Parts: sequence; C-alpha cells; structure tokens
Amino acid sequence: MPVIQCDIREGRSLAQKRAMARAITRAVHETIDAPLEYIYVLIRETPGFNHIKAGKHLPDYVPPPRNVRSGARRKRGRGAPSP
Repeated sequence: MPVIQCDIREGRSLAQKRAMARAITRAVHETIDAPLEYIYVLIRETPGFNHIKAGKHLPDYVPPPRNVRSGARRKRGRGAPSP
C-alpha cells in the first residue's frame, strides 16, 4: 500500500487539498500501477513557523492574488516566451 505524506503550511482551501490528493493519487496510480483503493494520501497542515528552510522559519501561507493564473510562472520557466 503506497502511503504518501504531504506536510504543508496551513491555509489551503478544502478544494485545493482535495485536488492535490486526487492529483497525487492519479500520479502514483499511473506511475507504479498501484490499485487506486490501496493508495493512501495523508495531508498534515502546520503553521508556517513550524517549517524551517535553510535555518529560517517560513512565513504563514498566503494565497496568491485571485487574478494570477495558476501555472503561469511554470510555463514561462519551461522556455515559453514571457508576456
């Protein structure tokens, strides 16, 4: 049984967490052919202060502005021309 643990900062919506769990489940299923009913995803949320990167505490999660398209930065980072 694949068990995938995701530790994230508090602040995502239920819809975002559901979408993340679905995407992770699908990726595991497609990658290692695990039966969907055996894939277990655990999402743990903690305050930003509990996440430390390079010795520095991270700030609390703040959702991006609503007018910013999700994935726009990713596309430019892969060689697509910038606007």
